[in-house]
Amino acid sequence: MKVLLFPATNKPWDGIEVYSYELARRLCKRGVEVDGIRIGIKKKVTKVEDCFTLYDIPTPNLKGNGYIIRMLIAVFRSKEIFKRSDVIHAIGGSYGAIAFFPGKKVVTIIGASSLREKSYLRKKIRETYGRFLYKGASAYIVPNTIIKEEVETGFGIRNSTIIPIGIDVDGLKVDENKADIRRRFGIPEEDIVVLYLGQLVKGKRIRELVESFSLALKVQNRLRLVLVAWGYLRKEIEELVRTLNIGNRVTFVNPVPYDQRKYVFSMADLFVMIGDSFGDGGVSSAIMDALGSGLPIIGARGSPNSLVIKDGENGYLVNPTNREEISKAILSAIENKEKLGKKALDSSKEYDWEKVVDMIINVYKRVIYD
Repeated sequence: MKVLLFPATNKPWDGIEVYSYELARRLCKRGVEVDGIRIGIKKKVTKVEDCFTLYDIPTPNLKGNGYIIRMLIAVFRSKEIFKRSDVIHAIGGSYGAIAFFPGKKVVTIIGASSLREKSYLRKKIRETYGRFLYKGASAYIVPNTIIKEEVETGFGIRNSTIIPIGIDVDGLKVDENKADIRRRFGIPEEDIVVLYLGQLVKGKRIRELVESFSLALKVQNRLRLVLVAWGYLRKEIEELVRTLNIGNRVTFVNPVPYDQRKYVFSMADLFVMIGDSFGDGGVSSAIMDALGSGLPIIGARGSPNSLVIKDGENGYLVNPTNREEISKAILSAIENKEKLGKKALDSSKEYDWEKVVDMIINVYKRVIYD
């Protein structure tokens, strides 16, 4: 079997890139030959693994919406690579560039933010466009029931297969002790680390997190909030930390490469994400990694992340605007860390990439042989 992944990478950062990278690795382990297309500036061919070849396709360096044009150019310039594949697997919005390309196509619809347009007219236009666009796919993969229901209603897709986003459970294991890892990040060994990893944007409710942490700190003075984060709210959050006079208990850490994330999770005591994954219906990949690292998790009640956070079992669900409730959840998670963490690690096995890839291969076989 030969599969083409679009987009693909050998150095993932987040979201779709991680999904594509982990999928390619697992397919290789099962003897599937993988070609990957990456939109680039210079032409390059990289043999990532014996059965995984990555093609960098040169395109104009267009910004913003120009990326759509770059995708179309990349598909046109790599059409011979596409033609020799048994299955073309497009991930996320990249499907639009191959919608009318001949072949057996599988699409993973990671999110459905286009169906949440506030403007009635724009929403209807997107729905109509989506119904037309997705007709050409041979199979549809969605990560959860939220997306499944939305694409059924919005795009008329009634035969999608739910396959969750995977967790690299083995890849999250570390062979260093927590004290040594903390030392590298400048975190005192005796601190109780509350971790957030993600973007500093409004939808993530970072202000509410910092204010809630400040309340919890009054009860437990060993708490330290570690923000491994980036985004346009950085200065605003730094100012909030100064205003609350908690600068000595909040640490900002620059984003780390994907293969180094396991060390960030391993130095923490609990993970908090009370915002949304940009409202696209997706479960945060950081929350999935926190599960796989055996961390108790605090998330927003009613958000997509509540699909994997079981209240009182592997973490707590809270009202993301209620600072008192969030601070109490932080303190409860610390008190019940061992029990919650064990349950988190146990529940992560349900999403192990080794299981997920077998489900995806079954979709490929159905597409090829039906």
